[in-house]
Amino acid sequence: MFARAAKILNEAVMGFLALAALSLGLVPLLFPVTPGAATVLDAAEWMVVGLFALEFVAHLFVAPDRRRFLRDPWRLLDAAILLAALGSLLPFVSDSARNMLALRILRLFRALLFGFRAGRGLQGSAIVPVRPTPSGPPRVAALGESEASPRPADWAGVLAWSTSPTREWLHVSNLAPERLRELARAVGMPPVVVEAGLHESSYPRLDAGPKWTALTLSLPSGEDVQRRDPVMLLVSQDDLLSMALQPLDLQQAPAGDPSIPWGPRCALDIVRRVLARNEDLAGRLEREVRALEEIPAAESAASFFEGTFRLKRVLSMARGDLWRLRSLLEMLSDGRRSLAGLTPEGKEAAGRLAEEADFLYETVDNLRESVLSLIDLHINMAAHDTNRFMRLVAIASTLGLIPAITGGLLGMNLLDSPWPVTLGQVAFATLVLILGVLYAFLAKGWLR
Repeated sequence: MFARAAKILNEAVMGFLALAALSLGLVPLLFPVTPGAATVLDAAEWMVVGLFALEFVAHLFVAPDRRRFLRDPWRLLDAAILLAALGSLLPFVSDSARNMLALRILRLFRALLFGFRAGRGLQGSAIVPVRPTPSGPPRVAALGESEASPRPADWAGVLAWSTSPTREWLHVSNLAPERLRELARAVGMPPVVVEAGLHESSYPRLDAGPKWTALTLSLPSGEDVQRRDPVMLLVSQDDLLSMALQPLDLQQAPAGDPSIPWGPRCALDIVRRVLARNEDLAGRLEREVRALEEIPAAESAASFFEGTFRLKRVLSMARGDLWRLRSLLEMLSDGRRSLAGLTPEGKEAAGRLAEEADFLYETVDNLRESVLSLIDLHINMAAHDTNRFMRLVAIASTLGLIPAITGGLLGMNLLDSPWPVTLGQVAFATLVLILGVLYAFLAKGWLR
């Protein structure tokens, strides 16, 4: 129910209600109002206040991070104004006090603030973060080399394992900032490096250290084409630690060559699944592009440009990720970069993954070029339609200019005019000039 109310009471609707509240607040100040009309205006004003209260509660319930929602300055202002309005209903507040000029000015001020907040929302709301901060305990799972499926583990076990690894793949997700820093210190890495890899770096990268090789990847979401989950892998010859901020189901028995040591085998298997997600993403985006190609070029609605610009952004992100991942895999396969414990068989596997990444890169790049071509086509059609309209405006303005200038030179009438011309002569000359200019436009092809 709250989700539906939040969808209906969007910022456009709230902006309209703010304008209505502003009008209701100005009417008693500018016009004489009868008692009956004042009652109707007061009821309408309270209805607007009730809708703003409903909007506040609905968005609070659907917000991913309610604490951040309530700490937003605009929402604090909304709450203060709503409480002030409800405060006027208290029993000890008299009717004369409710209708006094100062309270009416306060209501007007409230309507203006509603409008400012709604206008800010129409430009783009920053109330709800795209990715909420993880909360709750970390999720930990462990997978041994001889095990078919992961088993649950605890946070204390992760900290103990970091000092003496036991040939396992540990996966930790739902990491709050303090837990992330604690884990970074436990594995002997600067917390700023781990935080940068999981917060800032949205592209694949490889950093070699004395104990671990850190491989950062971006895993496309299976539901939202615009969402990518950063994953950091700390790889050694016999162990792997994978970290993700958000809850992420990533762990399963690797299907690679058993001759490859456990650590790099698990890492390459994760890379293989990242490529599979990118392949699925490319398929979904290709279907969206094909659907956009079916839209006639003459129907360039605003929704078309919104969809194509979103696709362009997603395709550019996927293209950049695949280009960097392909480069990393090529460097691993030919020995220009090293991964802890990577054997010649592992380098061959990295080479095969590089070929797959290259194919996906070409696919995504072609889709991006198709989207850019669609955008250019519709922009050119819109520009052509604009030019046609401007030509018609120029023709109408020019044709109307001739009688306007003639009338201005001759005056309002021809009686007692110093010019020896009659009305018929002026009308004939004006008509000939209009037809001549019209023929000139026709000859240029502007009337086709």
